[in-house]
Amino acid sequence: MKSKTLIVKLPTQFLAFFKFIFEGYDHLVSLTVIDPKEAKVKIAYFYKNEELVFEILEGLKTEEKIPVFIQRSLET
Repeated sequence: MKSKTLIVKLPTQFLAFFKFIFEGYDHLVSLTVIDPKEAKVKIAYFYKNEELVFEILEGLKTEEKIPVFIQRSLET
């Protein structure tokens, strides 16, 4: 099974909301907070869900005005 991983950084005040949004999509991603002080998050997802994951990230940036920065993208 091919999966992909993103390392994402965002302002700490948005961390709980960010997790809440992704947890609302049952089993879309596996979300792990790597560093809560820096609000650095690892998002792992099935490669077929990539479009939806990026759609959600873009929506958080544009509609919710949350500055989300993708620091690294990995394929496993």
